[in-house]
Amino acid sequence: MLWKRGWWETRLLFLAGLVGIFLAYGLTSGGLGYDEAKWAASLQSLVNLSESERQALNNYQGRTWAVGFNLILNLSCANLALMLGTVCLVTTCRNAPSQYAAGFFTCSLPVSRRKVLLSQAAVGFGELVLIALSPSLLSPIIASLHGKWFSWGDTLIYTLLMIFGGAVFFCSAVLLTVILENWLLVFVVMEAVVFALFLPFGLFGERPWWNPLRVMAGESYFFHGRIPWLGLLITLTLSAVFMYAAIRIYERRDL
Repeated sequence: MLWKRGWWETRLLFLAGLVGIFLAYGLTSGGLGYDEAKWAASLQSLVNLSESERQALNNYQGRTWAVGFNLILNLSCANLALMLGTVCLVTTCRNAPSQYAAGFFTCSLPVSRRKVLLSQAAVGFGELVLIALSPSLLSPIIASLHGKWFSWGDTLIYTLLMIFGGAVFFCSAVLLTVILENWLLVFVVMEAVVFALFLPFGLFGERPWWNPLRVMAGESYFFHGRIPWLGLLITLTLSAVFMYAAIRIYERRDL
């Protein structure tokens, strides 16, 4: 019942996010085509790129990663992670009379608060996984339609980095929602955090190693062929800490 309730309350956001990211990714990576000369010229105009980075990006694979994974999926998945992290707890963290009644009913069920919170969060994170996975699988298909090639193995790695890196945004949103009990306020705060991490660096700016968006985009894997194990460890550790804290706080809270 808890799983069905979680899906029922987040299904519209999930479906809207899935359709939106499909359209954005499909149009930029597939619908607009690939103009080699135009892409090379745009790279030459960027002064913040080293010559080795410019050479790595100056091909179809580089363009697919830069526009598809480093821009569209990176920003979209980060924002959808925090949105799902806040909305999935609407009926457990109440900031309006109608939500209070729904939350009281949920907590009156013969299950522990830990199970309630974890089931709601699991539904939200599962939706995030599908959102990150589905459009990513388009990359090799779109490449073949253009007579190009994009590795299925690289697609899987970028997708996993997107999911595990984005977990920190999801879990931090869950924690703040449990603490503040106001999903709208949490969304505004977390949205500001995402854009603060993204805007100074944009599409090609090199992000510091601690920036979770760098892990999500797989920058070190694209440029150097190295999976960012340290970044993954940090994001997954923070995600676990945030989720544990959310559970403990929620379990000790009075209705």
